[in-house]
Amino acid sequence: MLTFESIRELERAERESKKLQKIPDNFLSELKDYIERKEKLNPDDLLEFQAVKSTITRLLELREKKIIDSALITARTGLPPENLLTSEAELFWTIVERLKRFREDFFGKAVQSQRKVLWRVIKSAEFVGPDLKEYKLQQDETIELPADVAEILLKSGTVEEVKQH
Repeated sequence: MLTFESIRELERAERESKKLQKIPDNFLSELKDYIERKEKLNPDDLLEFQAVKSTITRLLELREKKIIDSALITARTGLPPENLLTSEAELFWTIVERLKRFREDFFGKAVQSQRKVLWRVIKSAEFVGPDLKEYKLQQDETIELPADVAEILLKSGTVEEVKQH
């Protein structure tokens, strides 16, 4: 049976460790029963009930932070944490999947914007591109350009793409 002291002990252990601490599998159901019992108490136990709610909130917030930190690590390394409750695991894996998608999208766009294509210069031009690099293009020259620079020059009729096979 769960007691105020056992809840405080779980919160203390969670606070003192960097990793998620082992919590009994039946913790949530026992916690629900404990809260229901305390809500029916006499007014003398009101302070204890408020202290328990505060301790439970701190425990939850500590575990939430560790779950989020662990999700970052798992998204980067693939190594999952230990000691997740079943209800926490769903949250954890949802966060991991969102982080992985974000990273894939971010790096995919970064790689795509750095992709270079061969272009033939139709008319000479000198300019500073969005990458802050100076460009001096000579007519009939074949060059590689970052996609974003080439897009601007293509619209202005300065270059045309060289078809590669």
